[in-house]
Amino acid sequence: MPRIVLATFFFLAMALPAAAQSATATARLGPGQTVTVTAVRASGESARLEIATPSGTQRFDGIGEQFLTMKSGGKDSIIVVADLNGDGIDEIIVRGSVTSDASAVIVYQWDGARREYLPLDFTADNQDEGKPFLFVDAASTVTIVRPGTIEVSATRSDQSGRANTVVERYRWDGNGFKYVADN
Repeated sequence: MPRIVLATFFFLAMALPAAAQSATATARLGPGQTVTVTAVRASGESARLEIATPSGTQRFDGIGEQFLTMKSGGKDSIIVVADLNGDGIDEIIVRGSVTSDASAVIVYQWDGARREYLPLDFTADNQDEGKPFLFVDAASTVTIVRPGTIEVSATRSDQSGRANTVVERYRWDGNGFKYVADN
């Protein structure tokens, strides 16, 4: 009988939707201009990002099942707002879980000509074309280290079972983020 109770509890725990999430940040759009950024995940829904721009609210659906934290300035946050390319306008960085063991990091940049935020590309060292997201292990730590650099720290096991921490760095290259090093 205890097995049935335990199995029923496990089944119900898996069937319950994850807790709702909500966070708000303010991003600089230029001298004297700001936008309000809201990360929302209602119970039972996927995560989405809403950015209240001067021309209306942009909504980005499909961020993931839920938001995951990143580190910036010594704090954990589900929205990181930082000027990553030095132009005086903040980029918006979010991370969402896409499977139980994978997440995606997305960096949004203001396009003044189009008057909207667009995702920036991430390019690996062996690729010519980028993708508008960076896939990383869900258990990894994503850190906005300084303007223009995003670090992903993950623990990997070698063939003998020894665990090593690997840090991958992606740096702003003028068009997006390019893989530059790991160690």
